[in-house]
Amino acid sequence: MARLSSIDELEELRSMVVGDSDDSKPRIVICAGTACQASGSSDSLRVAKKYILQNELLDKIALRITGCHGFCEMGPFILTEPQNAFYSKVEIDDIPRIIEAVLRNEYVEELLYSDPVTGEVFHNFDDIPFFKHQERSLLKMNQNLDPIRIYDYIRQSGYGALQAVLSGGDRQWVVEEVKRSGLRGRGGAGFPTGMKWELLARQRNGKGKFLVCNADEGDPGAYMDRSILEGNPHSVIEGMIIGAYGTSATQGVVYVRNEYPLAIKHLTIALRQCHDRGVPWEHHSPQCGY
Repeated sequence: MARLSSIDELEELRSMVVGDSDDSKPRIVICAGTACQASGSSDSLRVAKKYILQNELLDKIALRITGCHGFCEMGPFILTEPQNAFYSKVEIDDIPRIIEAVLRNEYVEELLYSDPVTGEVFHNFDDIPFFKHQERSLLKMNQNLDPIRIYDYIRQSGYGALQAVLSGGDRQWVVEEVKRSGLRGRGGAGFPTGMKWELLARQRNGKGKFLVCNADEGDPGAYMDRSILEGNPHSVIEGMIIGAYGTSATQGVVYVRNEYPLAIKHLTIALRQCHDRGVPWEHHSPQCGY
């Protein structure tokens, strides 16, 4: 895999990835986040792969593995494209029926998600009240990419923000943009992120600087940091690189709990992919961090 050495090469890679993508085939999407794995999504994935291979359907249907979509209580579930149908609490015996229905552009009506109160059946994922009344930002891209495939992230405009920042060539502008955004920490103090970056940017000691991403979860049961690292680790890495550029940081550290092995695994793979592609990023592995 060739290493990138310029912004132009990144744009060329993006054009190639988008050009090579094949959206003509229908696709089934299986969540493999921690919650869905606990519900049996690993078995769903195994059965789906086996059925596709045994029935020689590789040229007719595609499969995507993703991180968390947010509706964990409905796992394991399958999302279909381009139908956008949502099948919840899927049993492994249901999977062949779902695949065959997708190939015919039909639905397995009795398996579609239905409202537990009204009984209304939803044919479109976006119409389900749980999703319809949300404005998702951090987890929204999870359903569109495989977290361990950097090309999936690039295809979804990933590293586009970094490209824009590097094209501008103004570190101070980066810090000012974050200040103007009003972005704040999620902790009790709600400390302005732009101010943190500005304070780091002003530090001058000639020995380098560390930019630290705190992926520890102080709120019990929140799991938001873990879900992002599991489902879209490249978004965290891109944000850190932008922050490092704006503050002149020389090294980055992600603190993540050892008991989140899937998050660590996906982050490790993403960092290796960045290194192979020429992104100058170093990582260290202390006992309770990464």
